[in-house]
Amino acid sequence: MGLSRYKAQSVVITILVVNVLVFLFTYMVHFPIPDFLVRKIVETNNSVLIYAVQRYGLLVTLFSLFPVIIKSMGWFWQFFTYMFLHGSFWHLFFNMYALYLFGKPLEERWGGREFLFFYLFTGIGAGVVTYLWNIFQNPLVPTIGASGALFGVILAFGLEFPETILLLFFFIPIKAKYAALVFGAIEVVMLLTGTMQRIGHFTHIAGILFGYVYYLLRIKGGRYLKGRRRKLAVHSLSRVRTKVNRDIKERKEALKLAHNILIKITSGEKLNLREVDFFKFLKDAYNSSSGICNSEDFEPESELCLKCEGFYACLYRYIIEKLGNMV
Repeated sequence: MGLSRYKAQSVVITILVVNVLVFLFTYMVHFPIPDFLVRKIVETNNSVLIYAVQRYGLLVTLFSLFPVIIKSMGWFWQFFTYMFLHGSFWHLFFNMYALYLFGKPLEERWGGREFLFFYLFTGIGAGVVTYLWNIFQNPLVPTIGASGALFGVILAFGLEFPETILLLFFFIPIKAKYAALVFGAIEVVMLLTGTMQRIGHFTHIAGILFGYVYYLLRIKGGRYLKGRRRKLAVHSLSRVRTKVNRDIKERKEALKLAHNILIKITSGEKLNLREVDFFKFLKDAYNSSSGICNSEDFEPESELCLKCEGFYACLYRYIIEKLGNMV
């Protein structure tokens, strides 16, 4: 039951599964092009379209980011669909590994809906810029892969979890806040020097830029506009996970549950599913909070604190501090 709930709430897992299914369908399932579609392609008298189908196959022609075909046929859906195509198993593997590694913490902090908007905005934005670049540089070369969106995800991870240590190229330790800068610099150098031309360096750079724009406008900006982001985050977490609202009576019940969690943890007793979900809710409320009072000012049973919007964030900190004092 816990697994099904996790899958239903995870946008990252859903995107990952869709990419894997599309890859299997593209390269593992071979099917003939329907006759009516062949006739339609021939009737267009578009030599580029015919060439593309013969060279890259039907699915790549239809759904990759193909500049000359977008321009001549008006297939604008390719700005979206190109993100779900991959050229090889390793192309797919490393992209999906990065999506899970960097995307899952962002989804847990922002919520699935916000992460999905970020991912699509970054990927589509990178696709539009790639089209404008390639229509003059490489109009006959299709672009595929989720890398544009993923470079934006890596940037956002560095901004949200700046002190996290990553292993650059699997063995060089580096703080997350510097990783996106390093990756971006590498992409600029490769673009200017013409290194590894089959890789979409311009798409990666565009993904970083669009990711940063979205982060400034929606993520960082939302946190400091009269606490709007915090209110939405707390409300969403309470509705989806624990159904805890701002009513004083419910907060008193939450306080009792917090005391039970403290007793169980200190005595080594295992928490039940409700207590685990509630503790996760408190942690997310704390992570989503843009500012709470000093710990010495928090009096959990006082009416002032029970009415405060930051109650659940303060309650999480209260539990952690109590556990620290008991060790």
